[in-house]
Amino acid sequence: MRKLVLTTITGLLTTMALDASECIIMKDLNVQFKNDSAIYETADELTEIKEFAEFLKDTDLFVLIEGHTNHYAKATYNLELSTKRAEKVKDELISLGVKPNNIKAMGFGESTPLYDNQTVDGTEKNRRVVAEVFNTKDELNKYLINAEERIFSIKFLEQ
Repeated sequence: MRKLVLTTITGLLTTMALDASECIIMKDLNVQFKNDSAIYETADELTEIKEFAEFLKDTDLFVLIEGHTNHYAKATYNLELSTKRAEKVKDELISLGVKPNNIKAMGFGESTPLYDNQTVDGTEKNRRVVAEVFNTKDELNKYLINAEERIFSIKFLEQ
């Protein structure tokens, strides 16, 4: 069984597995988007992406860029929008030197809110991108299988 440690360091949320063979690091990039778009909320978002690219460059780590939305609009639309957001950040990271074969992007729509979607502040914060970092490609692929099952259920329920 894997134990997770949740800490907050300088405003960044980091989750680490204690078993080094299954180490997963989740880092909230604080990349936020304008409502109903894949446009960054402020210029600070690009600074966050550049810092994350520096962290990843010249490593053999594998990364999943996860896009998320608030609950406004239909689930399938939010899934598409969150995918666009994740792809945008992925493309930025690749342009900044992150190895293209080590990075994937996936949208999760409104399925994983971190904040209360009933408040303006919460809906703004849920328009985000999160990066999950893995030590091996196998770890990434295992995570992707579970993630794809979640996405399939969103598409299935919307039909």
